[in-house]
Amino acid sequence: MLRTVVGALLRGATSAGSWAALACLCLSQVAWAQGTNTSILVDPPFITLGLMQPRDTVTRSFRLSNLTDNPITITSVVPTCTCTTVDASGKVIPPKGSIEIPLTMKVAASTGVKSAAVTLTFSDRSAPITLQMQGEIAYAVRSNCVDVIENKRVPYINVFDDPQRSPSVAPPPLVGEMKVSCTDGRPFRVLSVMGKPPQFIGWDAASGEPLTAYDIAYDFQGIPCERMPPYLIIETDHPLAPVIDMRVRHACTKIAPQLPFAEYRANLGLLRVGVPMPFEFELKRAQGWTVTGVQSKDPRVEVKFVGQRSDSEGAMVSLVATATAASGAAEILLAPVTMTARDPSGNVRTSDFWVYAKVLPAAAPPPTQVPPPKPGS
Repeated sequence: MLRTVVGALLRGATSAGSWAALACLCLSQVAWAQGTNTSILVDPPFITLGLMQPRDTVTRSFRLSNLTDNPITITSVVPTCTCTTVDASGKVIPPKGSIEIPLTMKVAASTGVKSAAVTLTFSDRSAPITLQMQGEIAYAVRSNCVDVIENKRVPYINVFDDPQRSPSVAPPPLVGEMKVSCTDGRPFRVLSVMGKPPQFIGWDAASGEPLTAYDIAYDFQGIPCERMPPYLIIETDHPLAPVIDMRVRHACTKIAPQLPFAEYRANLGLLRVGVPMPFEFELKRAQGWTVTGVQSKDPRVEVKFVGQRSDSEGAMVSLVATATAASGAAEILLAPVTMTARDPSGNVRTSDFWVYAKVLPAAAPPPTQVPPPKPGS
């Protein structure tokens, strides 16, 4: 951004006033990059990661330069979440020298915007500096729409009418359109939205060739509170994304878990009736928590607790899902599951999360093999 603005000013700045504005801009950009720290310069101060795959691990490096004539030691490193790892505490930045600080982020299983940041303090008591990087977690197919309240494109549908909204501000509309696109340039088809035919905008599903992106209408008018979906489940024929979800933010879909879930839903992909599907669900900052069981609230799927393993950051809960029934054709499943756990104080708590999948009918048994007749019989 700085280079772009400076270039534009250099091309058009001919007056003394313009050059003064340029000097002020440069100084303000440097001050912002350093976080008001006059001893340490960070390059870059913010890293945009772009698209990331669920459960990926991403590492990027920041360069810290010492602008003084004395060595400066990094005295503390405070990450904003347990998903962030950095080895910097105690490292010394030599006078007029620099060091690289790698920052690693464990990407969550659920889609959406993800940030990682750490705050560094220094031995010379100069102002702390925050290193930050941000990206969007997405499958091979992603969906987003324009949030009319925030006036930007986001990976969720915002139909939440804030009770604190000013009367002069219109509530978010219950109808709109979303864009469903691939991230790998491969043409694909959207097969359904919540198990129903998609309402395409400007494309004919009967005669159109597969595209790399679609505009699809949504309409939440007239849906009673108890039937408002917390997620829209979108089915595609992309081999790497048979189903994806899109969060629906509404007063009736508010999530307030009593357990420290790292995410609130699990994508099981293709789930065939009668075939167990192992998967994992993460609890963050869950030292001392013990999961005692899980129970599906939907008779179409059973979810069983297998076990858990814990470390200093949290616990990974092992589960198995088995679809128990389906029609003669594939169908879309979005099911609530209750998890029960005991916290470090011995209190028992329960919370719901969601599993979703494209459920396939049970595989047909292999044909009976009739042994060939014996010679001479």
